[in-house]
Amino acid sequence: MGSAQLLKSTDSINSAFLMLVLFVGQNISTAYMLNIKAELYTFWSLKKIYFLPIGILAGGIIVLIPVIAGLLTAETSIGQIKFASEFTPASIFLTLVIVSWEELWFRGIFLNYCNRNLSAITISITIGLLFMLVHVLNPEIDLIKTGPTLFFAGAFLTLVYFYFKTIWLPIGLHFGNNYMSIESNLDKHSILGTEGYLGAIVLAILYILLVKLTIKKLKKLKKPTTKSILL
Repeated sequence: MGSAQLLKSTDSINSAFLMLVLFVGQNISTAYMLNIKAELYTFWSLKKIYFLPIGILAGGIIVLIPVIAGLLTAETSIGQIKFASEFTPASIFLTLVIVSWEELWFRGIFLNYCNRNLSAITISITIGLLFMLVHVLNPEIDLIKTGPTLFFAGAFLTLVYFYFKTIWLPIGLHFGNNYMSIESNLDKHSILGTEGYLGAIVLAILYILLVKLTIKKLKKLKKPTTKSILL
C-alpha cells in the first residue's frame, strides 16, 4: 500500500484502481504461498456475488438508522439532510473500487490462514481493534467518540466474512455504508451523528447476534451425528 501511495496520480479513480490491483495481487500470492487456494476460491467465488447487492441494501439501512432516529425525535428535518455522495456512474465505480481494496486489506485471505489456529470471533475482535487503532494516525479523530463505532464496524464485517464465507457481503455492506451516508445538522451530534453512539450501538447489537449465531454454528458442527457414532 505504501508503494502505491508513492506513485503519483492526478486521477483518483486511477489511484484507487491501482490500489485494488495491488491488493488483489497480494492476496492471490498470499493464498499460493500459504497453500490456502481452496479458501480463496470459496471466499472469492463469483457464485456468491449475489451477496453484493444484499450487503449494499443492508449497509444503507444501517447507516440511515441514526438519521431516521433524528427525524423521529425532531432533532433534524428532511430539509436539513442530503446525501453526501453524487449518484453518478463515476462516483459509484470509485466508491466500489475504494471499498473493495479496503476490504481486501482488512478482510484479506491471510485471515483464513489465521483461522487455522484462531477462532473467527478472536480474529474479528483483533481486526476491530486494529481498525480502530489505525485511525489514531488521523490527528483530528476523537477515539472516545468514534472508537466504539470503528471497533464494532471492523469486528462485525470480519465476522460476516467468516460466517457467510464470502468477501462480497462485507464489500456490499461497506459500500452501502459509505455511499448512502448523509450530511445533516446531526453530523457533530454525539448520539445521532455519522459516527455517534447510536451507530455504535446498532453495530454492537448486530455483532453480538452474529457472535451467538457463530457459536451455535460451531457447536452444531462439533456435535457428533448418529451416523458418526455408529461408525
